[in-house]
Amino acid sequence: MNHLFGQDIENLKIRLIHNSATEVQARDQLTRLLNEYQPDIERWIYTDEIIIDDSTYIPHSHPVLTINTRYLDNDLRQLSTFVHEQFHWLEEERSEQRELAITDFKKVYPDVPARGGMGARSVYSTYLHLVVCDLEYQAMTKLLGEDKARDLLADKSYYRWIYDQVLNDKRVREINAKHGFIID
Repeated sequence: MNHLFGQDIENLKIRLIHNSATEVQARDQLTRLLNEYQPDIERWIYTDEIIIDDSTYIPHSHPVLTINTRYLDNDLRQLSTFVHEQFHWLEEERSEQRELAITDFKKVYPDVPARGGMGARSVYSTYLHLVVCDLEYQAMTKLLGEDKARDLLADKSYYRWIYDQVLNDKRVREINAKHGFIID
């Protein structure tokens, strides 16, 4: 996998696992959204391959960025999901800064939720998502404006505690800024 870091969307390879009608719809939706939000979104593309898979319940970034067909009826959720998964590649590329940010988050939030819709799949992942979800918020704010971005993230049914901190506790942005997790 190549790391594009802000390359043209034309370089993306979108692969469908089952070639189903819904996967084709999701590919067409994603392509349309990428074109609609070009050139801004190109700055946040870090991978050259995207998989769309009907059978994937939870989108994920590694080993290949994979999204599902869950948001065919909601362009903004699909766009937000795509951006979120892209930012996992950025935080991994900047692993030293990420670990320093996580250390700071542990001081601010000594007890964080894991699972159950409030946190991520583990305590560590919850801390990591304070970086990723804030990057997602920054990007969606640039693309949609702050009010729409806030409404979109506040309405998510997962990572609720994480998004609440990102949206309402200025310390999250301060820590991320300190460690270079601010997008242009």
